[in-house]
Amino acid sequence: MKRVFVFSMMAVMALLVVGCCACRKGKNAKPLVGTQWHLVRMMERDLKIAPDQFVFTFNAEGRFAGKGACNRMMGGYTTTDKGEMKFSGVASTRMMCPDVDLEGELGQILDKTTHYEIDGDMLMLLSNGELQAVFQATEASADEAAAE
Repeated sequence: MKRVFVFSMMAVMALLVVGCCACRKGKNAKPLVGTQWHLVRMMERDLKIAPDQFVFTFNAEGRFAGKGACNRMMGGYTTTDKGEMKFSGVASTRMMCPDVDLEGELGQILDKTTHYEIDGDMLMLLSNGELQAVFQATEASADEAAAE
């Protein structure tokens, strides 16, 4: 019963995401470039991740970089005015750590991402209309701001 409820809620949320494209471009939307994004949801699960893990930034030159559970992740990306998004050349270091499997799952999501949407401080990655991952904008620490 709980599964049916969760599935129903996800379907309603997906319809809202697809049906409200104009509202995604609101005044309060964070910019993709220059914002620090923290992973909070993947596939159908909310995640409780430390603030210094799974944090990514995108630059104006079409590159992204960040940190997964313990590995640095980087690569290229392209976007269009229609919200299309493609990742390319995604790579990471290869250290072992407790959440390394989550890094692998995120890599697979990046590979199949076709679109993105930003609603306020939330960045949503989609694959052919299906929500795959949600990131929330965060404040960069002084060390991270100096590194950029």
